This record gives sequence, C-alpha cells and structure tokens, in this order.
Amino acid sequence: MVSLREASTEDATRMARIQSESLRRNAREEYTEEQLDRLAPPDPDADAIPDAEFSDDSRRPVVAEKDGAVVGWGSVHLDEDTLAATFVDPDHAGEGVGRAIVEELEDIARREGTAELVVPASLNAVGFYETLGFERRRRIDAGAPDTPEIPSIELTKELD
Repeated sequence: MVSLREASTEDATRMARIQSESLRRNAREEYTEEQLDRLAPPDPDADAIPDAEFSDDSRRPVVAEKDGAVVGWGSVHLDEDTLAATFVDPDHAGEGVGRAIVEELEDIARREGTAELVVPASLNAVGFYETLGFERRRRIDAGAPDTPEIPSIELTKELD
C-alpha cells in the first residue's frame, strides 16, 4: 500500500535519485545522452532539487512511501497552475504510485482553487498523463537558454 505525505528537505536526495533513475531508464529512447544529463544527472544529490521546492509557499511537493521507503514524488506549483513533476522509482512502476501522486496533487490544486492544471511532460510520460485525463496541447522546449533543446509535450486537464 502506498502512503503520501508532504515532502521535506530531508527527502531531496532520494527525490533526485528517483527522478534520475526514472528518466534514465524510461526516457533513453526519446532523448540523447546530452539531454538526459540535463534532465537526469548521473549522480544526483539533494542539490538537484531546488530549495524553492520546499520553501516557496506556492509549491506543494509530496512523496509516496511504500513499506517506509520513498518510492516516488511529485509537485504542483500553484502560482503557475502547473503539475511540475511526477516521478516513480522504476522498480515500483506499474504499482499505482504515479496515479496516487497525481490524484493527490490534483486534490491539492482543487482545494486551492485551481481550475485547470498544465503539465510539461517528458516524451516518455505523455501516455501516462493521457490515461489520467490530460489532453495534449502543444510541443514545447523544456530546456533553458543555455542548455540543449529538451522536446516535451504540454498537456492540460480541467479539474472538477
């Protein structure tokens, strides 16, 4: 059984590792090694998760735990109406962890008055979000000006 809780700075290293492991295992066919290095550093540490994820009042990061271990995480950025992240430890893929995280983040957004969520999805995650009711809107570049292009898909979902 998966339980969810608010993420804290003590979770940052595990969150960074899950993000890197998930992308490196699941997105290697969609992205080059250079793009993956930007998205998922090979040896991530707590610094890979920005401090603002925990200190900015408009952000709501959550972690998913199974048997006392963090197995996934996600975050909604309320100031941007954005579901900013959903990552699951690849060893726990297909167990409903990602769905539980997204449903919790949607609930948080609804309670805060968000009418629509936007998610900038990596190419490998588009199908996952579509199964949860998100609809494709457009292709975007998720890279920064000084980084390689990171092709992604923007999806949206109206919240009830």
